[in-house]
Amino acid sequence: MTSPPTSGPVLHERLLARLRLRHLKLVDALASHAHLRRAAQAVHISQPAATQLLRELEDLLGLPLFERHARGMRITEAGRVLARHARVAIEALASTAEALAQQAAGQQRPLRVGAILGALSSVLRPALPVLRTQHPALRLAIEEASIERLLAGLQGGALDLVLLRRPAPVPEGCRFEPLRPDRMVVLAGAGHPWTGRKRLRLRDLAQARWVLPPPHFAVRQVLDAAFALEGAQPQAHAIQVLVPELLPVVLAEPGVLAPVPHSALDRLEGASVEVLPLALDAPLEPLGMLYRDADLGAALAPLDQLVQFLRDLGAGQGAA
Repeated sequence: MTSPPTSGPVLHERLLARLRLRHLKLVDALASHAHLRRAAQAVHISQPAATQLLRELEDLLGLPLFERHARGMRITEAGRVLARHARVAIEALASTAEALAQQAAGQQRPLRVGAILGALSSVLRPALPVLRTQHPALRLAIEEASIERLLAGLQGGALDLVLLRRPAPVPEGCRFEPLRPDRMVVLAGAGHPWTGRKRLRLRDLAQARWVLPPPHFAVRQVLDAAFALEGAQPQAHAIQVLVPELLPVVLAEPGVLAPVPHSALDRLEGASVEVLPLALDAPLEPLGMLYRDADLGAALAPLDQLVQFLRDLGAGQGAA
């Protein structure tokens, strides 16, 4: 195995010179199947050929990608990174092939829009009926994904526009425009004694158990920062719920609270939950759109139409 490259640019040049699409297809298949023979069958090559391809790739990178064990292959952290980006590259090629085929047939390909779940419900869902009325010929292919996958898809060309919170940093060559301001609110089950209070402070909730999202979630970071100002930490509930629709079940227990983005309340309409009257300044990064600057510039092009529509929509919602 060759030694690892000393820098990203060195590895980039090495990949441009020697990486083949068959390498990426095999890594993607191995990440899915965790077994060399089944991965080889999935990409229609022999097992010895798959072994040779994997050896070539690990020599090229200077890093182990998979470890053998009794029942198959165990992916390494380097393998996870490569597999994730291999999938993005494969999907980008599929999108390119579809776009070229549609161009050859004289068809307009759909705009590929990705979004985090919160943006789907609070930005796209109310906007779609108006969009269909104003731009009936606009074709969209919409998908939900994680922020990491959305950013990779946009930068790799698999997506034309993504809806998410402002990333830090904004990728080079891209522009983020806010569409909907947001803030953290705290939910309790309907009829909870705290919901009848006129004004609460965070210190009043020291004995509560909190349904906490993971530490990298924006709403968790805002809550932790607010508690830090009080010299305390929230007590975690045993159950972590990332889907707002399931929150009412957990919040029905006494003394349980949950921090959520205000935009998530759209998905809880009619649920047996209430927003606590908490005296707390807790803004979140706004929901907005991210796109590649170079893709804009033609007033009648589909992406320009969609960006302008969302821009007007954001202005009507008071985007910051």
